[in-house]
Amino acid sequence: MAPHPEHRNPVLPGFFPDPSIVRVGEDYYLINSTFQYFPAIVISQSRDLVNWKQIGHVFTKNEELDLREYFDGCGIWAPDISWHDGEFFIFYCLVQLKMDRSVNVRGNYMVKSKSIHGPWSEPVQLTDHGNDPSHFVDDDGTHYMLYAAGIPKGTATKIVRLNDECTEVIGEAQWIDYGIQVKAPEGPHLFKKDGWYYHTMAAGSGVYEGHHQLIARSRHIFGPYEPGPHNPFIAQFDESSMFYHHGHAKLVQTWDGDWWAAYLVRRHFGGFSPLGRETGIDRVDWLDDGWPVLNQGTGPSEGSGGAEPQALTFRDDFDAAHLDLRWNFVRNPEPSHFSLSECPGWLRISTAAADVDAPAPQSILVQRETGHHFTATTRMEFQSQKGGEAGLLAYYGTKCFIKFGLAGGGLLRLEECRGGERTILAELDDIADGPLDLRMEVEGLRRSFSFRQDGGAWKLAGLVEDASFLSDEGTPDWGFTGTMTGMFAAHHGSGLRVPAYFDFFSLGNTAKA
Repeated sequence: MAPHPEHRNPVLPGFFPDPSIVRVGEDYYLINSTFQYFPAIVISQSRDLVNWKQIGHVFTKNEELDLREYFDGCGIWAPDISWHDGEFFIFYCLVQLKMDRSVNVRGNYMVKSKSIHGPWSEPVQLTDHGNDPSHFVDDDGTHYMLYAAGIPKGTATKIVRLNDECTEVIGEAQWIDYGIQVKAPEGPHLFKKDGWYYHTMAAGSGVYEGHHQLIARSRHIFGPYEPGPHNPFIAQFDESSMFYHHGHAKLVQTWDGDWWAAYLVRRHFGGFSPLGRETGIDRVDWLDDGWPVLNQGTGPSEGSGGAEPQALTFRDDFDAAHLDLRWNFVRNPEPSHFSLSECPGWLRISTAAADVDAPAPQSILVQRETGHHFTATTRMEFQSQKGGEAGLLAYYGTKCFIKFGLAGGGLLRLEECRGGERTILAELDDIADGPLDLRMEVEGLRRSFSFRQDGGAWKLAGLVEDASFLSDEGTPDWGFTGTMTGMFAAHHGSGLRVPAYFDFFSLGNTAKA
């Protein structure tokens, strides 16, 4: 089934970067980078390329992937999904990186499964360098891996042959070069059409201005490659658009022969993109000269009238036996800190030694923010007199977050961490025992925090007038991710395990069209 022509981008709103897509029969599967979040490598499914549903993750158990030592913005980068001869392949890279390059470790890996739901094979490391790997199988069944590997010349993509199981590299990697120098080449992909090998990749870096997609072709897999005359293949030139930084695209052919591209996009608000990199999709048209263009050459679409897509609504009453797939931990969780069975209908999160600003906080549960206008609400019971802190959280990383909840001694506290500098914005000490409702209202870069008890009127606790620090552009360190919202509990090293019980969590849609 072909997508509806009036589809609205992004089709996966919120922190869904670096999309890779594959079609198997009438089903489309798409995966995204998850960086330091766990479970890792999110998998979504669609029948029409527009309406997507999360169906799982590749790594779901701590013993499968240890992310505890990975910095913000590191971990799982740019996975690629492919399907060949009844088997799914996922190639991905693990990256540990610091701004000063004192740490810069990269490696490309592969897992595979007969079912999209797993189980997935043990990871196999294919290289100890490079990033953004992808998989290509030629007409004769030969397997290849492409990956980004620096900029010694030209477009800086390497290609290497693999064995039939994709578990070993055969021979030396070769460069794919088509004669133009670019900034930060990434996300290379290869596909074949009408006897041509088409190589496409992003350039300009997915974090900075000018991100775009290039394409080239050759009659021979190793080149030489001729750059497309309509490059950049995907780019945003409309300065008034709310969408920018298009790239990291992969093409897919529908069952009826049409072509579409899944790519990343940013929606900015006041020059900032708190939602991070999202997934968009658009039609690819082939010209008479054999080159592709996006939407007849008009570029990426924004959807109906250019109005901002609405934030998704969500509610979890914690009645299920397992957490909803949309929930994420910051790095690997401590399973004993979470329970849905201890108090049925409530989620228990126990305070952890690590605070929210720790690399491995252990007691944070968050999900993607999906719009610039929404309301997040939760109901909590927490005996803060016993020590610790628990409540509502807006989280970008260890140096950028906002906490709103009960602190030690029964204080209701609103605190921000802006680039590593923590500031208490409000404290109220007249909070009675019993269930406490907490609310965060988001209007662009402005966030207001309110509370109520016993179903009474909402009372404003405090404001963050400019939360631009919850974005790639606003953080002082590596970004790459997006703002997440959820709950937290911490005891600041006291050793106490105080339970915080959450009755529900909801995200309400207050989008401005």
